[in-house]
Amino acid sequence: MDFDVAIIGAGPMGSFAADMISKKGWRVALIEEHRKIGIPVQCAGLVTPRVFELVDKKLTVVNRIRGAEIYSPRGRELLIDGKETEAVVLDRAAFDREIAKDALFHGATSFLGSTALSGVRTKKGIELSVQTPDKLITINCKILIGADGIRSNVAKWFKLPRAESIVRGFEAELVEVDCDPRFAKIFVGNHVAPGFFSWIIPSGETTRVGLCVERGSAYHYFNKMFQSGESSRFLKNSRTISFVAGAIPFGLLRKTASDNVMIVGDAACQAKATTGGGVYTGLVASKLCADTALLALEADDFSQRFLKRYHRNWKKAIGKELKRGLYAHKIYRDLIDEQMEQIFELLDNEEILDLVSEKGDMTFPSNIGKHLLKKEPKLLKFATPVLKSLFR
Repeated sequence: MDFDVAIIGAGPMGSFAADMISKKGWRVALIEEHRKIGIPVQCAGLVTPRVFELVDKKLTVVNRIRGAEIYSPRGRELLIDGKETEAVVLDRAAFDREIAKDALFHGATSFLGSTALSGVRTKKGIELSVQTPDKLITINCKILIGADGIRSNVAKWFKLPRAESIVRGFEAELVEVDCDPRFAKIFVGNHVAPGFFSWIIPSGETTRVGLCVERGSAYHYFNKMFQSGESSRFLKNSRTISFVAGAIPFGLLRKTASDNVMIVGDAACQAKATTGGGVYTGLVASKLCADTALLALEADDFSQRFLKRYHRNWKKAIGKELKRGLYAHKIYRDLIDEQMEQIFELLDNEEILDLVSEKGDMTFPSNIGKHLLKKEPKLLKFATPVLKSLFR
């Protein structure tokens, strides 16, 4: 089976790249290990509306969020109210499937329930050994795109860098949760979710409740959400529909392209370390990946020298935000609960909350930092240890 491009992973990034390349008339193989696209869901589904500038899938929106209620380790609440839609909650399974349907409509060939067992370079490109539900097949391609997630085999086979750090998550979909559907709830603290945070996200007829942690067991801290702390009072009458576990990789990879090969999405650590969000950034990178693949096919040049323009372009588009996010995450993960309480105290005034509501941007969350430091310079002391380490 000969294709121009083979893509491993039919999540939104892999399917978006497949759609862009196949509608230009090139032969694309879309390989997905699960038998149904979008299942299992491994994402809270809270994204910026800017996503729809790239993929027009507004019909998959199940709720609109206008702000957040953020709770300190001791239960102090900060209300961030954007007054209008700041984020949307997606039916992620439907979102993934709709993008994949576009790719198939434009001629991509799907291999569902199929696992790529190995990939090697040949004189003609890349040779993949793929186990389909029926038999073992060989797929040959000129370009291989790895959209195969945090444990990317493509990155492993072709010796591309891996994540600097990983946060592990656990989430459930529930009913009978006591919350305002207009606001997400965020809970912080080392006894709540060490190194990250927990959330309650209204999602239409259900509510998504979960967390990520950098230390300890995500499942352990997930159970604590129902037993103690501020989250427990909203969950006391809830009933669970489904569970899912996952992980988010962080890092700013020095290389995401090699001869005949590119990686994108979680495989390339393109999620923001501030929020864990990776749909918008991943789609931006996926478009740039597809653009590079199209140029390479037209030029018949699949060398690292040619394909590394993809790496340069996504670094230019989203690299600064990812880098700032990594610094912010390093500051946050080292805070003790008492320091978090001090930060909440500094932020808990009307002028600063209005500033966050006005200047806050889910797509580029680091931008609010400079405005906060200008308004409240005392916040700078919490960043000092990380800034010193950077200079060292």
